[in-house]
Amino acid sequence: MAQLLKEHYENHPAMEPRDAIKFLYHSRMGPGHLISDPAAAQARLDREWDQAEGARGVPLGEPLGNGMFRLDIKACKGLGLSSTTLGRLFELTARETAGDLAALDKDLELVYTLPFPREMIRQELERYRAQGCPPISHSPAYRLAYAPAYRVVSQYYVNILPVLTALDALLARGEPVRAAIDGPCASGKSTLGEALGRIYRCPVVHMDDFYLLPHQRTPARLEEPGGNVDYERFQREVLSPLVRGEQARYRPWRCREGQFGEELSIKGDPLTVIEGSYSLRPDFRESYHLRVWVEAPWAVRLERLEQRGGPGCVRRFLEQWIPLEDRYFSACQVKDCCQVVLGADDR
Repeated sequence: MAQLLKEHYENHPAMEPRDAIKFLYHSRMGPGHLISDPAAAQARLDREWDQAEGARGVPLGEPLGNGMFRLDIKACKGLGLSSTTLGRLFELTARETAGDLAALDKDLELVYTLPFPREMIRQELERYRAQGCPPISHSPAYRLAYAPAYRVVSQYYVNILPVLTALDALLARGEPVRAAIDGPCASGKSTLGEALGRIYRCPVVHMDDFYLLPHQRTPARLEEPGGNVDYERFQREVLSPLVRGEQARYRPWRCREGQFGEELSIKGDPLTVIEGSYSLRPDFRESYHLRVWVEAPWAVRLERLEQRGGPGCVRRFLEQWIPLEDRYFSACQVKDCCQVVLGADDR
């Protein structure tokens, strides 16, 4: 935090102590104080959006620490992100952030690391703490020098901006969009799918719901690249109806229970997301408007697998599921067919 605050000062030398306090407040408390009325918050954003001149190459903003980021409005507009999507990121961040006043109070001492007169800092902090550490505005000097126009959002949402901008461009056409997310196990596909479901309020189909039934797991089927999923049922019940503009109906297969769940339906949504390994089999690809590959370093994936089920779970993935996935990725050149690649694989 001290380093981030120092960098902020170096980039904004006209700032005053209250601007440093605001930086620390956003880092620890997020933007929740601004979302008491989501419609009003979106209206304010729309006004700022209309006044901003979008341009490519504008820095996205700056990290605030603790998973928070100041996302520049001009940069978003230049990338092609919609104001509605940015508003949703802002609103979701507010809902998902649990503020920590005790941590904020401790972090306030970092203001003393900046080259302001100590007495000025002491007086500012004393007044601020006496008020109960509320949200505050930028100083007049800061607003005059930098004309700040940003929204505080989760760092995770910044990391997935390439997907969001691609989807916004497709959705702007006014036709239903289908997006698929593929990649190695434990790389973050489900997390991304769930995030897109929250942001766009859209249905998310999980390929895990179409894994093979026990009697389908024959040696010949498992030898087939991409055969470790009931792709016939997925095509018949989900993908083909969506392509035809019809309602899709399917029952998810619950592997642990060994039975089908209740029927789910999808109808006429502007966006449908399909996530999971084998979602980008060659025979499916032309049915999607956006294809996304997600990857992560092996150490990260291994930690996630251990959290799922311990050593036994990891061993099963290493001996069974990962070799099947790798054969599919290699034979079908899955990553190469994707328009967007997220993450980094260290293998």
